[in-house]
Amino acid sequence: MTTPATNQPADEWEAILTHLRQIRAQVQQNGPLPEQERAEVEDAFRQGLAHLENEVQGIRTTLKGSSGTW
Repeated sequence: MTTPATNQPADEWEAILTHLRQIRAQVQQNGPLPEQERAEVEDAFRQGLAHLENEVQGIRTTLKGSSGTW
């Protein structure tokens, strides 16, 4: 069983992806976003990239080869 603290990164990632999927559907239906909304979407995308980078860093620090490095 997982604790809420353990599940938090997965929930954050899912929220980011859900938001980006919603925006994609809106753009497909209504065309390009107004400038303000575009900036908000860019921020959400950057958050997703930052979250992914943090996940990769976490993997790099916990997984090492027999030599102790990648």
